[in-house]
Amino acid sequence: MFKKFIALVFAVGSLALAGDYWHVDPGGVTMKFLSMPVSPRAAALSGAGVADPGRVSEVSRNPLAMSVANDAEFGLSQVIFGEGGADNFISAYYGLPVADKFTLAFTVDFLGYDDIEGRDENGLKTSEYGSYAWSILAGFGSRSKIFNWAASMRFATQTIDDETGFLFTFDAGASYRVNEYVAFGANFTNLGFASKYDTEREAAPLALKAGVTGFIPILDRWKVHLSVDAYRRADTKAQLLLGGEVVYFDMLSFRMGYAIRPDTEDAISGGLGVVFGMIVFDYAYSPRPAFEGGNHYIAVGVKF
Repeated sequence: MFKKFIALVFAVGSLALAGDYWHVDPGGVTMKFLSMPVSPRAAALSGAGVADPGRVSEVSRNPLAMSVANDAEFGLSQVIFGEGGADNFISAYYGLPVADKFTLAFTVDFLGYDDIEGRDENGLKTSEYGSYAWSILAGFGSRSKIFNWAASMRFATQTIDDETGFLFTFDAGASYRVNEYVAFGANFTNLGFASKYDTEREAAPLALKAGVTGFIPILDRWKVHLSVDAYRRADTKAQLLLGGEVVYFDMLSFRMGYAIRPDTEDAISGGLGVVFGMIVFDYAYSPRPAFEGGNHYIAVGVKF
């Protein structure tokens, strides 16, 4: 039954990818924050690892993160932007195991800009204004050692000055663990409908990602995760995402990633994760060379 469900999900996704919805002019999608990393782990790996989610904190960008929620977990993530970024980006997540094989997940994201300099059609300064966006997501997925599936629904809204737009989207994914050394996974995110914004029809930031992860055990204490993903958003060229993670006893993790982006700047990123009993902490840094700075990602969660 669930395999038929996944086949149907990806059939629907393939129809969307085949049309104009999948071929949008560069920069032509709205609410791009829905495709940027939120989880420090995902940011440290440059977005790689669709087949290897680490914790349910990644669920707002990868529905397959529900497959690793063996304990209930609640947490908060924050992105501290460098020059040219937003003033505030906070995300809250909650994952709840259901029975022995399923997970429920919920997230709330908030993005805010203050004191944006206004300009009229002649380029002259006008009054400053603000902008903010938020989204809520609810998802349901499986927890299995071999085959997993997950799906989620999202509602988002964005206000710039006195104009507001809305978005309703659907995310879904599936993964297959071949053995203890290799796993494959794929997902699509933000397939849905965007309302008109300032009288113009907008496109949702539909994205497709597929990848493979290799697991290399070293003695009894260490394990290396190596991921290679292909990624494309509706308004970008295809990107190659590379990520590596070294894990010690599931207590301490060191991460690094590299993104190859043909239509924008390449980037290297890094971070770490620490587990103190019920408390989990993650940090990542991702440079933004075009802005002569970078973004810091911080998350704290509690398992119970």
